[in-house]
Amino acid sequence: MTGSALLFNFCSWLVLVISTASTLALSISSSNNGNRVKRISIVTGANGYVGREVVNVLLNTNNDANKNDGNDEEDVDEILCLVRSHRVESETKYWSRFKSSLLASTTGTSKTPTIKVLPYDMLDGGKSITDALNAAVNNDNDSDSSSTENNNDIDPEICVYHIASVFGPSEDHIKVAKENVQGTKDLVCAIGEFPKSACCRLVVTSSMAAVRGSGQIPMNNEYYTHQDWNTQSTLEDNNWGASYQWSKAESERIAWKISNDMKIKMTSICPSFVFGPPTSIPSSTTKTDSNEVDTTTNLSNSFSITLFGQWVRGTSPIQSRLFVDVRDVAKAHVAAGTKSDAIGERIIVSTEARIPSKEMADILKDVCTESGLSDPEGISFDSTFKGGAIPIGNQEAESTDRLFSLLGITLTPVHETIRDMGRALLLVEGGNNSKESAAKK
Repeated sequence: MTGSALLFNFCSWLVLVISTASTLALSISSSNNGNRVKRISIVTGANGYVGREVVNVLLNTNNDANKNDGNDEEDVDEILCLVRSHRVESETKYWSRFKSSLLASTTGTSKTPTIKVLPYDMLDGGKSITDALNAAVNNDNDSDSSSTENNNDIDPEICVYHIASVFGPSEDHIKVAKENVQGTKDLVCAIGEFPKSACCRLVVTSSMAAVRGSGQIPMNNEYYTHQDWNTQSTLEDNNWGASYQWSKAESERIAWKISNDMKIKMTSICPSFVFGPPTSIPSSTTKTDSNEVDTTTNLSNSFSITLFGQWVRGTSPIQSRLFVDVRDVAKAHVAAGTKSDAIGERIIVSTEARIPSKEMADILKDVCTESGLSDPEGISFDSTFKGGAIPIGNQEAESTDRLFSLLGITLTPVHETIRDMGRALLLVEGGNNSKESAAKK
């Protein structure tokens, strides 16, 4: 046998050994004596538009995963919802009703994750996120101590989804922008300093605002990619949008630097403008302990919801925006927190081109006509805006291929997003108007 043939055979054998070892390592890391390791998800801003949808996806994803698990001794996964202290009580009640509704619609012996609502202050220097991390580990140790089947030296898999930030006009938007950055910095540092940070992953909600500033030319002169960064937005007294864009870019830069320095397994998600039907919209009023509960009050006060509500009610002209469905954004977060290929990746979550505002208006007019809840003739659209650095209709972002290859996600068609959100908001408004009319009688 020639020397080259011997070398080829040796290389082939080495590749086989490495492949086998890698497969075995993955198998061992994802199980404990054949049992799935308990997952604990910590969601900041869990009462917000995106945060609630992420919790909803976590509930349903883990519910499906546990449904087919025949090991009754295994710990049930846990979700810690972090909200401002004055929202803890109302959010606890909301998720209790939400989970009850989910269980009522579930068949089989599924074990839905437990939900706990904890106070969160993004300006407390990282104290509340540290408390949540300690609660995650301590609660897991408590559950382990009740079972002789579990090994106490097996830590749970913890993923922090950092979604909390302030988005929208405010009286002092420069102060708010700086607070957004400080909150992210303190959270990432707290994770890095956590004694069991090795079992933690971090998914940071960034934005297309961190990818490009208004009118910024893409690096490739054609469309924006995950390698583009906003290099032009600054803190501006008379422009809250520019201040917000600066805060998202600066927050993500700092998060990546600290994560790299402290060896935190991080992924950043960069969605464009987020639309789509909010999770919190109910199908009907529910009753708990004989007390009627108006669940429509649980609708998030997101700027996206407010803006879209103005469009569908005809109080503001529709604007063409690069956007993505909130349901897809949430799925991307959850996938990023579970798939190993996503670690260290910056992922744009967005449709790749804007659709004209007239096309959006036509869809919403149809929704108004079908529902009978709003006057379609009142809907108007902005016909003057032709796009920023990239004209409306041209590819503006590169996202769909990477989304599918890294996270396995295919985006919801834009027409479906517009239609679903329009219907949802009109139904809520119609329900509220009916209750107001009934109260006056």
